[in-house]
Amino acid sequence: MNQINLDAARQQFRQLARTYERPLRGKLALLAPLRDELIELDKKGATLAEIAALLAQSQIEVSKDTVGRFLRAETAKERSARARKAGPDAPASGNAGAPARPMQPRGLSND
Repeated sequence: MNQINLDAARQQFRQLARTYERPLRGKLALLAPLRDELIELDKKGATLAEIAALLAQSQIEVSKDTVGRFLRAETAKERSARARKAGPDAPASGNAGAPARPMQPRGLSND
């Protein structure tokens, strides 16, 4: 294999490695098509038990622990996607324009 082909193969493999996601198995795979609805319920404050009960009403029998594992995995994907999108030079917090306040021991204030 010549150097040009090796570089192209390496580039293609690198892209495949970056975009790889392990496929969901078992009960988590049942929840994948309902991802947006589950995240919406979670954002509305529904408990895991409530979500599992709603799923049971739709003939999808999963435990609250399974719902929790699924939501943790999906929200972790969202966080990492946002971090990649923001890039390495983006500020860590939303207070990019705010000046830094000096730290003070607890209980002391200038007020």
